[in-house]
This record gives sequence, structure tokens and C-alpha cells, in this order.
Amino acid sequence: MADDISRLARLLRWCGLALVAAGVLMAVAAPLHPSRETATTILASEVRLVASHVLSMLSSLLVLLGLPGLYVAQRAGMGRLGFVGFLGAFTGTYLLAVSGNFGFLAPVLAKESPALIDAINLYPPELGLNALAVITFIVGYTFFGIAMTRTTLPRPCGILVAVGAPAYLLGGGISQLVSPAAWAIVVLGSASLGVGLAWAGYQLWHTMTGWGDMSWHSKG
Repeated sequence: MADDISRLARLLRWCGLALVAAGVLMAVAAPLHPSRETATTILASEVRLVASHVLSMLSSLLVLLGLPGLYVAQRAGMGRLGFVGFLGAFTGTYLLAVSGNFGFLAPVLAKESPALIDAINLYPPELGLNALAVITFIVGYTFFGIAMTRTTLPRPCGILVAVGAPAYLLGGGISQLVSPAAWAIVVLGSASLGVGLAWAGYQLWHTMTGWGDMSWHSKG
């Protein structure tokens, strides 16, 4: 039994470290990305665009590896809201990572056939995938962040996650459709979400390091 607990603790420590790295990469990726994805801005910012998508995809991969561990460690205090939030956040992160592959195709399309960029973004299946990704990501992390505030984690962790996720994606839509100045909202949102996840990941790593004193129960 003790060996099983020790192995689980080691696994959860790695999950915590994955979330720390994911949060850092998430916060760095957003400022690199151009505020709009038009043929002109894509060609002008090609290196930054590709670098941003590389970091974002690495961040998403690390979140997918670390988030289950955070949920397992804190599930007793999260309740049904946390379960729904976890499923939504996991799904949304995965779908955004899949759709993020467009960032590697965009420079080629911008050079060879700029009109295809808008055509792809308006293609119904692509619109549906993006809409599903946005909805599950925002709802998932909002619910998950709220549930985090009910656990043994520091309360600000959950607040940062719940506030950062909607700002991150909604800011991107406003920036693309209304004004590039709104990209500041994306940067702040990604920093908020990234810090919240990294903070929670550090707490998970720190707690599991002293697994003999583990406390996986709710604050109340």
C-alpha cells in the first residue's frame, strides 16, 4: 500500500511540474503571436507566429499531461462542478492544440494563395471545430477554476484560472474582428491562466514531495 502511494505521489509530482512548465510557455506564447492573422501580418511576423504556435502546442501537451493529476489530487473538494470543468478544460485544450496546426500552414498559404486563409476560416466544419474548442475551453476552465477555489489550493489559483481563460480567447476574437489593441487582453488572459495553472502545479509538486503529509480533502 505504501509503495502504491509512493508511486502515485511521484506521478503527481511530475503532473505538477508539467503544469508549471505549461503555464510559463502559455504566458510567453501570447506576446509573440501577431494580433491579427491576415496574409500581410502572417508574412510580416512569420517567425514570431510559428514560434508562438510551437510554444502553444507544447503548453497544451503539458496541460493535457498535468491537468488530470491536479484533478485527481483535488477531486474531493471539487465536486460535480470540478468534474464538468475538468472534462471541458481537457477537451478544449486538446481541440485548440489540433486547430493550432493552422499556424504552421498559414505562412505557406499567405505566400501562395492568400484568399484560402479566409476561405478555410469560413469553412463550416472548421468554424464548428473552432466554436466547440472555444466553448469547451472557456466553460471548462471557468468551472474548473471556480472548483479550485473550494479545495486545499490557494484561492487565487482558481480565480486566475477562471478569469484568465475567457479573457485569453475572447480577447483574441475581439482583436481579430474589432481592434488589434485588444490583443493586450489576450496577453493578460494568458498570463493569468498560465500563472494560475503554474501556481497550482507548484503546489501539487510541493505537496506530493512530502507525500506522507498528503491532504487531498476539501477545505470544508
